Amino acid sequence: MRNISDTLFLEPEVLPNEIYKIIQDAEKFYVIDAALELDLFEKTKEPISAYELAKIIGTNPKLTEKMCNILVAIGLLKKKENLYENSNIANMYLIKDSPYSQKNLLKLERSIVKNNWTKLIDALRNGFIEVKKDYSLREFSLAMAESAIRGELQKIVKILSQIEDMKKAKKLLDLGGGHGLYSIALAKIFSNLHVYILDFPQVIELVTKEFVEKYANYERIHLISADFTKDDIGNDYDIVFASHCLYGKNNQLLDILKKIHKSLNINGILISNHWYLNSNQEGPIRALLWELNLACFNFKDFDLFTLKEFISYLSKAGFLVEDIIDISNIDSPSKLVIARRI
Repeated sequence: MRNISDTLFLEPEVLPNEIYKIIQDAEKFYVIDAALELDLFEKTKEPISAYELAKIIGTNPKLTEKMCNILVAIGLLKKKENLYENSNIANMYLIKDSPYSQKNLLKLERSIVKNNWTKLIDALRNGFIEVKKDYSLREFSLAMAESAIRGELQKIVKILSQIEDMKKAKKLLDLGGGHGLYSIALAKIFSNLHVYILDFPQVIELVTKEFVEKYANYERIHLISADFTKDDIGNDYDIVFASHCLYGKNNQLLDILKKIHKSLNINGILISNHWYLNSNQEGPIRALLWELNLACFNFKDFDLFTLKEFISYLSKAGFLVEDIIDISNIDSPSKLVIARRI
């Protein structure tokens, strides 16, 4: 044990850098949040001074300049001769007319931080708190489309395009398909494939039809308005694809998997794309944070599955797991599980 006076001369063995990095990241969040709320990046597509920018967005010029300098340091703006302009990453993800725009997803994430996480202490002390969402079902579905389009969609489509079962398939169900981008992409690749996108009636009307018309209005793309937890989902499918739609259904999962099993042809396959906790439930951190948020504010008693638990449910439903493919990144710790009906 060190003498107290020694601390005046000896640095700590472990520095608190990681702790203060977390604090700085929180501060950066509020700077980016303010910039998005002010629609700043739509005004900085071309070089502009902080003074002119402040006049357009209705802010204090001196404080606007300080914020812009922070955005330069973060890497979202570039600065040359006191003029500010979007960086490549800002033009790619933070403006509305980019095909990879993340504005809806970031609006959703910002809402979760400000409306949910600020109430964490109350939830920890008192239990589940239902927080009223300040985004619509359409906005949520658009956010999920943006989440897919930033890399996960392309990665999954590339993997699936190389699977022999996919090449032979004639009929695919996209369960809880929402925006339908996975089905649309697969229908573009496989000219003999009929895809069936199933989701709530309001999602089909408000989102799915729009995306089908935008990307590929093929006769081979079919829309089904239904609740897969209650309604019939069809039959004679060669493949069922389920992406991020089975969370929060712990007490229903086995019945849903049995329904999927029944809907498939013999030797048909289920392709599942979801997040899972590690077996010791100590990671990945993105999944742990998401699980806590949902358990506190969205689904009472919510638990995220471990991969082992999910595979156990698949076995009970009559599936044999043939492959597990890690497609995770820092913001989406996803794994593809490919299981065959036996």
